[in-house]
Amino acid sequence: MQQYSPQQLKTRKAVVVFLKNNGAPLILYVEESETLYNEIKQLITSANEASPKLVEKSCKGPVKKFAVLDTMIAGVAIQEEPYV
Repeated sequence: MQQYSPQQLKTRKAVVVFLKNNGAPLILYVEESETLYNEIKQLITSANEASPKLVEKSCKGPVKKFAVLDTMIAGVAIQEEPYV
């Protein structure tokens, strides 16, 4: 395994979205991770099973576009990770 010096490592934040009936979470990379985190958190609290709304977001990582019904979101987190 290659070792990297602290000067080579950078830190990025990813928004982790947990969906109902899905084992693996979605990892979303965006410019403003805190903003997206708070937005999804608000969607979770205001979701209404009687009238679900489609949520669509653009991302900059492997997942380029993300669309899901607000009633399908089970949770959200921010993950900080090192990268070179």
